[in-house]
Amino acid sequence: MSVDSEQYEFLPLCDVLFNIISLAAYFCDIVFDIVLAYALYSKRQVAWFTVSIFFVLLSLIVEQIVSIRWYLHVVEVQQENKQKIVTVESSKCKNSVKKVTTSCVIVLHVILFGILWRYFKLFIPVDLCYVKYEVRDLCVLRLLHAFCESAPMLLLQSYLLWQEGSSKEYTVSTIISLFNVCWALASFSKNVRMQNVHRLVLTWLGVIFQFLWRLGTVGARILSLAAYATVYNEWVFLVLGSHWLCMLLWLSSPRNVFHGEHLSMCRKGAYYSLIAFIYTFAYINLIEFSHRQKMVSFTKFLLILRVCLCTGLR
Repeated sequence: MSVDSEQYEFLPLCDVLFNIISLAAYFCDIVFDIVLAYALYSKRQVAWFTVSIFFVLLSLIVEQIVSIRWYLHVVEVQQENKQKIVTVESSKCKNSVKKVTTSCVIVLHVILFGILWRYFKLFIPVDLCYVKYEVRDLCVLRLLHAFCESAPMLLLQSYLLWQEGSSKEYTVSTIISLFNVCWALASFSKNVRMQNVHRLVLTWLGVIFQFLWRLGTVGARILSLAAYATVYNEWVFLVLGSHWLCMLLWLSSPRNVFHGEHLSMCRKGAYYSLIAFIYTFAYINLIEFSHRQKMVSFTKFLLILRVCLCTGLR
């Protein structure tokens, strides 16, 4: 029986192009957010500089932790699957190579290059048996980055543009953050959930139309919040907090996402809190049933909230 049944091949050109765009968006978003932070520091706006650096570091650290946990879990599962069918000599040799590889990957995550490593390894021949899991991990990590860094920074950048007028640093950083959020949402699918990963398919046409739709919805949401923040300043946090709380209660209702799954209360609470924060900016579909009904309910709630914001602005 053959020990190595993996099939290593290059990804199709369309998938490679998709990964190049995703990598460029990720890298440029971090770089220009740091440039914006430096511009704020040079203008003696220490508070906004601190906020910017906080979101950049928060995103980087959270992503590395999640990424390395997933990687170590995959390594553990692969070792268990192969342990029964390898000889003692080959097992020792492969284990030593695996330990060196794992150590290098851990070091890359410690120096905050873990996500870049995940992108770059898709440019070389990949194992076709596991490539969908790699794509699934990047989809979730991309969404995590978008809402740990890009979305909060987009709100800050829009507010600064509204308050202080257009400048090169603000404008470029805002455009890249908006692109990154919309691209992450467009490439996200309900099939990124582990039980549905075998059905995960990202088509160019679907991603482009999703991106254009998200560009309109997220752009409108950010503009309304930035306008409200310009008039009422810190009261915008009350609006965001109320929206987040309503979404959290909605997600906790019976027969919603994660219903019937064997997850601890703490883990469910963490997932609900994160998804509720995403819902303060945009809706994502995580379940296969009642999608249209839930989307309509979310849109109605958002419409009511925007009417309240417009009433408050008057």
